[in-house]
Amino acid sequence: MPRRKKRGPYAKATNGRRRGRRAARMVGHYGPGMGQALSSLKGYVAELMTQRSQLDAQIQAVEQALRVMGAPAPHAAATPALRGPRKRGGGRGLRAGSLKEFILKVLAGGGVMSVAAVAEGVRAAGYKTKNKTLAKSVGIALTQLPGVRKISRGKFRLK
Repeated sequence: MPRRKKRGPYAKATNGRRRGRRAARMVGHYGPGMGQALSSLKGYVAELMTQRSQLDAQIQAVEQALRVMGAPAPHAAATPALRGPRKRGGGRGLRAGSLKEFILKVLAGGGVMSVAAVAEGVRAAGYKTKNKTLAKSVGIALTQLPGVRKISRGKFRLK
């Protein structure tokens, strides 16, 4: 015969663990005023949201009037809701003298190269480093470069 599930204050919580004594006492016991406080806070948030939308409309109207008059719009701190999508890096290219730039120079010689060969080529090309694990750094950088294709384990070439 299967065991009956406990349904008391010490029954298991939703995560599968048993509730402690304090949590068992708190279940369903927030007091009579908590429901009122929650509803009043929700109402206050709704009121603030309507005020925000009204202010946004007023700001847009003033900016439109300034544009019509030919004056530049003031550069106030834009709220996150008004800003467009954030652009990610990648449009700047590689920094001059960076490890990734040297790797691309070495791989430009053509052919498939191993990570160790690329690391030696980077050193021979004049990359200054005190890195004791340069080959590991080169391997990591090779996987991050968009113009480099992995051929097999430890073998890379330009696309």
